[in-house]
Amino acid sequence: MKNIWYVINVALVALALLGGYESLAPERLRHTNPDAIACGLILLVMPLFAIGSVSYSIRRWNHSRLARPSLSRNPLNWWHDPLQSLFISTCTMVSMAIGSALRHPAIGSVGFWTLGVYSCFALGLLVGQILVYRVYRENIIAA
Repeated sequence: MKNIWYVINVALVALALLGGYESLAPERLRHTNPDAIACGLILLVMPLFAIGSVSYSIRRWNHSRLARPSLSRNPLNWWHDPLQSLFISTCTMVSMAIGSALRHPAIGSVGFWTLGVYSCFALGLLVGQILVYRVYRENIIAA
């Protein structure tokens, strides 16, 4: 079963790269309106979401021990394996930001802010993940 999750997790990250590239196509940007306020809010909310989801898992489901993330587990189990879900979500958003940056030279201002939104998601989740590892370091065990 570990090999299946490994393939699924790698495929999710690879598809996010392609999705980020495709999302900055001019026809897809036509009806979007990202801006600096959206970027700022995302950058503030994502670390809080990361800490909140792990805190909820520990308090609500009594998970005093959290397994370190790997590529060989289910990424959709937020309440019972929050570090795994957070890790795959961060990798996916980093991949999406990289994919959209590959199309960046020909995008204009809407594309620039869309790239900014993806980058803020990635950075916010990364900061949140670092904070989670600092705050809950005594709860984290080997997978």
